[in-house]
Amino acid sequence: MEVETFPTAVLINCLKGLGLAALHNFWLAEVYKIMNKSKQNNHLMMQSMVFISVILAGAMMVIGNNLAVAFGLVGAVSIIRFRISVGSFLDMSFIFLSIVIGMACGLGFYFIATIIAVFTGVLMLCIHFSSFGKKFFRNSIELEITIDFPRALLENMSDRDEIMRSISESDDQEMTFLEYKSKADSVEVCFRAVWKDMTHVQKLEKILKEKFPGEAISIKAVRI
Repeated sequence: MEVETFPTAVLINCLKGLGLAALHNFWLAEVYKIMNKSKQNNHLMMQSMVFISVILAGAMMVIGNNLAVAFGLVGAVSIIRFRISVGSFLDMSFIFLSIVIGMACGLGFYFIATIIAVFTGVLMLCIHFSSFGKKFFRNSIELEITIDFPRALLENMSDRDEIMRSISESDDQEMTFLEYKSKADSVEVCFRAVWKDMTHVQKLEKILKEKFPGEAISIKAVRI
């Protein structure tokens, strides 16, 4: 009876590939930060660059020379791209990771799937708790902003883009749109922004009230 040995070579090759993918993209993420200093939320892009490169490295280990598996991966990614509303780069990274791990398990690459899951999970936690990419904005506040507009205001407007223009005019820094939330008598518009202080929220509220006098518009800003 043969005793099954621990696949040390597979472990070393997997860790080497995933580790080098992460290392190279840490460097590229720093280059991205230097070239995009005006983007106040670029740490999300920086972190996603590392995550996605590691996930793709794991995907290539699973695919190998199997053309059918490659087409299956393309099909799954296409469904995400065109059928699912992904809120951020990080959300996309987690969805893509779950697809790769699922494919690896489905093809019987259980050991590789475990390595990818553990390595990427630990890497994500380390990057999250080390605040990688946020050092450039250490004097800033990252906020999730929710603006509540009366539904009647939107329904009576001939040009609904006027609201979006009013919001964007309130600050010269980039604001990232997140989602709309529809309620019974109002509509919430959610953004993410990185500002120096909370006075930007007051400025935004003043601009909107001047633009739409008499309307019950409320703004909520939560630090994230």
